[in-house]
Amino acid sequence: MLGGNVLSPEELSLLGAIYDLVVDSLPSRMRTPRNRRQVALNLLCLSLRGERDPLELELGAAAGLTC
Repeated sequence: MLGGNVLSPEELSLLGAIYDLVVDSLPSRMRTPRNRRQVALNLLCLSLRGERDPLELELGAAAGLTC
């Protein structure tokens, strides 16, 4: 992390790739705007807490999604 709440280009790229992976893995009925927003918020929260492990980010990104 660059410092404070600033993410590097590499970190943003990682988060974008994981976001796409998680959303693409959802059944179509779960690809709602609400769930997409939740995935993004989960990823941001995890990354700002310092998480960088791709598997942990992927698992955490999908937490709390609804059908």
